Amino acid sequence: MKIFKTNTTGFCFGVKRAVDGMVQLLENNRSTVYSLGELIHNEEMTNKLSAMGAVIVESPEEIPDGSVATIRAHGVPKATEDRLKSKNIRYFDFTCPKVKKIHKIAANAENIIIIGNSEHPEVVGIAGNAKKSFFVANDIDELKKILHNIYVDTEQYDLVAQTTYNTSEWKKITEYVSNLTNITVHNTICNSTETRQREVEELSKKVDLFIIIGSPHSSNTRKLYEIASENCETIFYEQLDKLPNGIRKYEKIGLSSGASCPESAVEEVFNNMINEKDNKNLVAEEDIDFLEAIEASIRTIRNGQLVKGIVSAINGTEVQVDLGLKYAGFIPAAEFENDENPLKIGDEIEAFVVKVNDADGTTLLSKRSLDIAQGMEKIIKANEEGAVVKGKVIEAVKGGVVVMVNKIRVFVPASQASIRREENFDALVGTDVNLRIIEVDNDKSGKRKRIIGSIKSVLREEKQKASDALWQSIAVGNEYNGTVKSVTDFGAFVDIGGNDGLVHVTDMSWERVTKPSDILKVGDTVKVTVKSLNAETKKISLTMKKDDENPWKILTETYNVGDVIDATVLKIMTYGAFVSVIKGIDGLVHISQIAPRRINKVSDVLEVGQQVKAQITEIDVEAKRVSLSIRAVEEGTTEAASEETDAE
Repeated sequence: MKIFKTNTTGFCFGVKRAVDGMVQLLENNRSTVYSLGELIHNEEMTNKLSAMGAVIVESPEEIPDGSVATIRAHGVPKATEDRLKSKNIRYFDFTCPKVKKIHKIAANAENIIIIGNSEHPEVVGIAGNAKKSFFVANDIDELKKILHNIYVDTEQYDLVAQTTYNTSEWKKITEYVSNLTNITVHNTICNSTETRQREVEELSKKVDLFIIIGSPHSSNTRKLYEIASENCETIFYEQLDKLPNGIRKYEKIGLSSGASCPESAVEEVFNNMINEKDNKNLVAEEDIDFLEAIEASIRTIRNGQLVKGIVSAINGTEVQVDLGLKYAGFIPAAEFENDENPLKIGDEIEAFVVKVNDADGTTLLSKRSLDIAQGMEKIIKANEEGAVVKGKVIEAVKGGVVVMVNKIRVFVPASQASIRREENFDALVGTDVNLRIIEVDNDKSGKRKRIIGSIKSVLREEKQKASDALWQSIAVGNEYNGTVKSVTDFGAFVDIGGNDGLVHVTDMSWERVTKPSDILKVGDTVKVTVKSLNAETKKISLTMKKDDENPWKILTETYNVGDVIDATVLKIMTYGAFVSVIKGIDGLVHISQIAPRRINKVSDVLEVGQQVKAQITEIDVEAKRVSLSIRAVEEGTTEAASEETDAE
């Protein structure tokens, strides 16, 4: 009979952080420490903390003003936290960082949908941090009902999950909403939860009985039970001093625990099952090859050695690595801060040995040293081959930018950072770029002193390829979505994919544009049409005007000479008044056409803003001119301007 244990057991990071913090607080604080609800869902640990002086309460009202309190790992609603502050209670927030992240999402969302148990403390806390409206669905069927009642395609929704939610059910839900573009999905299920559920699912398919250690009241523990139950007989196991009856009939037994169960409890159950008198045939799968285990445990390591191990624990300051030796390996957590992929328990990792402590049986490891060594090899190879490498701009400095390439800092001078002189280097920070390593300097000792790269050389090649492709297909009348690269007094230069084209100020709008900067700025995306081009000089003239928005076309299709329109006086001149015809076109009412009688001053009859009725007497599209007559309307005639008008 064999016992198989999943790799991931014991407290998860959030629970361990809360428990360690509470224990330290109780040891250092002489007065009572109040806990808002059970710190974690584990009866044994709750009793231990109570014996140390923790008092469980359900609301801030039960805590005396000025006391010391803690917020549980599940988090609390914002109103609860505000109440603690108002009562001058000194509180320590042990909310799991992953749950805290969901609180921030809820606080910024217009509408948030939470997938989880509506009565679970974590879900209650998330809902209590919602900025506006929130909805809770326990499964996909409830979600469908909610969306049927609330979904409006003009509103934005954020979708989150309880950190301990069933990953397979979450996958169904995300697939269901994938076509709804106004729903933003945040994958908030804890990595530890995903790993535990996956390991339990895989192992439960290979055993006859699965034992889940922990409380059925714990959400994540209950999920493990549900997953294992789909593949084999499964039981909860809470009493550590008493084995379940009748397990001798099973050949293979699986063992795992929820995130609220301490590793010590798992080991106790595991050892009890191995050492049970009535079960001498029980064998731990990990202990089958004793010779190999003994040999591995006595192997020694030395400083500077490259070793491999499995990540066994992660906390805020260090990462513990199981090296399979008598030494426990530790790597400072700070070395993983810039890693793109988050580290998980169970990951295999390589590192250099920095210092071995035989007395403590520990060894300090460094992954950063290995990353730098490996990264430098790639940098040197890229320099020799002239290859393009990828990096992220991490800093704008005097004279250029710094790009992180394979964990190595590469300096890119301003002259090599862009193909545009006016480039804002601060705007490049945080962006991914392609570059070449053009120089690797060594100091006198032979150490790498400075590495220089060029973004410009890659950009030029990319631009040339794009330009060649553009000129193979470009033609007058083609439309492009372009990006504004610069704005001048006479127009704007727009990149249409490999080449810049000029949009003259007169081609920006059918309406008069005084300053191009009033309507365009660098970085804007605009739709342009090729007006003219010269393949030899590579000059392209563009227009933002749309033919169907041409006001002269609209005018001739809408009005004829002789039509009477309602117009507004826009400007008074000595020789007449300009009035509005349609948007984008003004017309002139000559002084002789303002009134049936002779007038000396236009302002004696009209004023700016006045509404008048005027008859269109002439439309000259080529000259871009419209003439009108107020006099003709008042006289009831339809004749054009009189000879007197021509004479004047």
